[in-house]
Amino acid sequence: MIAGAGAVGYSLAWRFSYKHNVIVVDKDIQKLDRIEENLDILTLLGNIEDPKTYQSLHFKEIDLFIAVTNSDEANLLSTLIVDDEVSVDRKIIRLKNDYFANSQILKKLKIDDVVFPDVLTAQKVEALFNFPKANNVKSFIECGSKLISIKIQYDTQMRYRVCDFIDEDVAIIGIERKKDFFIPSSFNVIEEDDLIYFFGNIRTISKLSLKLNRRMPLDIKKVVIFGANPSAQKIVRSLLDKNLDIKIIEKNSKYCKIASELLQDSVTVINSKFEEHKIFDSERLKDADIVIAAGENDEKNIVKCIEAKEYGIQKVVAINNDNAYYSLMHQLGIVVVRGAKTGAHYAILEMIASSSIVNENHFCGGKGVVFLRKIYPNSSLIDKKIKALNVEESLFYQLSNEKLYTQEELMPIKEGDTIIVFGKTENEDEIQKWIYSL
Repeated sequence: MIAGAGAVGYSLAWRFSYKHNVIVVDKDIQKLDRIEENLDILTLLGNIEDPKTYQSLHFKEIDLFIAVTNSDEANLLSTLIVDDEVSVDRKIIRLKNDYFANSQILKKLKIDDVVFPDVLTAQKVEALFNFPKANNVKSFIECGSKLISIKIQYDTQMRYRVCDFIDEDVAIIGIERKKDFFIPSSFNVIEEDDLIYFFGNIRTISKLSLKLNRRMPLDIKKVVIFGANPSAQKIVRSLLDKNLDIKIIEKNSKYCKIASELLQDSVTVINSKFEEHKIFDSERLKDADIVIAAGENDEKNIVKCIEAKEYGIQKVVAINNDNAYYSLMHQLGIVVVRGAKTGAHYAILEMIASSSIVNENHFCGGKGVVFLRKIYPNSSLIDKKIKALNVEESLFYQLSNEKLYTQEELMPIKEGDTIIVFGKTENEDEIQKWIYSL
């Protein structure tokens, strides 16, 4: 059961509908109508804080209850009320206020897992500081390997091939060239300005990045953040222990005051109508090593990133609040960090440790897709070899003890292994059917 039919609730319902019985509860009939039109699941019209909503159910047991409305109070209260009317095996909720992370309230309410989306966004931004050469860094709960993109900026006389960077713990699984994305073969030549997608051990990839990118800073010291909203404040807090020179630019005086009080003398907070281009000169923002546009409006975030690029700032990052702008940001050469809603979707999927749940992530502006299936103790795949994947432009790996095995090198599956498939989005349905049918 999913409480809340907004963006997060819809995306979760779509994912679970493939092999599970799903019911979505919301008081907004239009949101429920949209779900019914597109998904083969049940919907229930009602207030998630009202016991009568759950009394109308024809069943009395739920394996998983997920509360993802925009209201912390509604999400918390719904877990109490549903538990009084229906037997719930596990409860997961989404919360904005990270006060609850260190509170006993969640334990008292018998809530099993909580997602704090703004904290997740801050952690993703922080990862870029730990790997300055990276264009983006994706982590997965199933394994320690990372999906890292690196822009090729080196001496154009050099000619590397994909096979030059293949190791037992690293693989190149995608290349974007002049806005075209493809799954490479071992002998593809790597060209200047290619965006290369590595998967594997972060230490190995970090060493390789020094060869491939000569322009991105080796170290980040001067930081400019556009925005002082609650999400932006969490980003700043995650960076305070890195000895950085941070400037926050915000036009909302209320946000400026809160940020100043919260962060005290750790950063410089500038109250400005930052739509003005000249602020890059007047406040010396053009000297920044990185610019992070963390406002609540994606269009304005894009504008600030473009302006920063015009001033020669190599690393520009935008927080993506509306998924409709994700692809555009990527096409403009902006490093995209998904905001709270999309972050909540993926975090909840990763929390559900089940052999029948496959984690799916998109990358390269939505052109690429990766599926990960963890092998848990109860999996029927243990001691078996995986059947062949016959999907065009796809790569299949078995990750075992931090080593990557290709389809030609497969070992019998062991508990703790991860099955990983990379492909193009247009082949997403074929890959999904294959990995679920194993």
